[in-house]
Amino acid sequence: MKLLIMLAWRNLWRKKRRTFITVSSVLFAVVLAISLMSLIEGTREVMTETIVTNSTGHLQVQDALYHDEPSIDHTLEYGEEIKRALEEYSGVISYTVPRIQGFCLGAKEIGTRGVYVMGIVPEKEDRMNDLSSKLVEGEMFTGEDQFAVIARGVADLLELSVGDSMVLMGQGFQGMTAAGIYRVGGIVEFNMPEQNNTMVYLPLKEAQFFFAAPERLNSLVLMVEDERFVDDLAENLRAKLDDEWYAVKTWEELLPDAVAALEARDAQVKVFAWVLYIVAGFGIFGTIITMMYERLREFGILLSIGLKRTQLSAICLLETVFMSLMGVLCGVAVGYPIMSWLNRNPIRLGDELAEVMLDMGFEPVLPFSVAPNIFIYQGITIFIIALVVSLYPVKKVFRLEMISAARK
Repeated sequence: MKLLIMLAWRNLWRKKRRTFITVSSVLFAVVLAISLMSLIEGTREVMTETIVTNSTGHLQVQDALYHDEPSIDHTLEYGEEIKRALEEYSGVISYTVPRIQGFCLGAKEIGTRGVYVMGIVPEKEDRMNDLSSKLVEGEMFTGEDQFAVIARGVADLLELSVGDSMVLMGQGFQGMTAAGIYRVGGIVEFNMPEQNNTMVYLPLKEAQFFFAAPERLNSLVLMVEDERFVDDLAENLRAKLDDEWYAVKTWEELLPDAVAALEARDAQVKVFAWVLYIVAGFGIFGTIITMMYERLREFGILLSIGLKRTQLSAICLLETVFMSLMGVLCGVAVGYPIMSWLNRNPIRLGDELAEVMLDMGFEPVLPFSVAPNIFIYQGITIFIIALVVSLYPVKKVFRLEMISAARK
């Protein structure tokens, strides 16, 4: 076996051009596969991060009835039981974001507009979704202030500017009337029209007073250090908290439509991946066939001087293994720095495509991922494809007519 390995290795460098062409075909297939999967995985990561940071967070603790009947009457009492449960998993939970929210009628003079009032702690919202960076006029409130920050669309529809007052009316906790007049202290602008045309922010304490729900929250958002622990954390918290009063929901449970969209996208990705693998396989196969027919005379002579067909087929297989392995390693070595650079400097989109991305709430870029599993999985997949293709020369050796091949 050692002799066969030595012969196979020497054969690679006896015809360097042939070896280079084969290695290059594998290298190109690996780089192409890594590029496509890096783009697809990067897009998924950005979509998931955008959904999580701009909407639900990784997990939410809610009242047991709130998910089925999202009403201000089903707000959560943020008491000691929840605090103790969260304290036990403080090493996993990065931070919490308390919120109270509800639909109200916003008005100025005779103009009215349905708005979504959300009470927040600005420092925690900034950590989650960088809300203050979206401020285009005025200032962001602190926890002790009593003015509102509204979205640009609400300001335009009600003809409000910084310093004006707006009236908010709605229903508070247990049928109480929620009503108040708030000065507009700041204006924020969002990419998504739905957010831009509805959002009104108040300090958490002020919003709790407005809804007549002191110490109550619609939801307590939990952000974790590592997304891989989301499901385990949810199960542990469910075991700690009384399910008669509390519910723990992951973002997948809160946004089933978004999960379905991502799953549909993953199905499309699998189709694209198989098309890519087929194309890569035929590219490598074409190179192997060319190499095989160039060496028919050599194979015929080797068989005629006594080399066994099993030994010759083993040499051909080993040559393909060596070339495939070199192609895969070189492909990963070439692909990683390219993907790393694209990860730090994503391709920016322009014109109509950028507007579509912005309307969906995503940054208009093509993001690339450098997750290790991309390089490992694609390298192994292309290597296996190359090994399957290498069965052709093995089959050819066993069916080769020695005399006719030696005369070519």
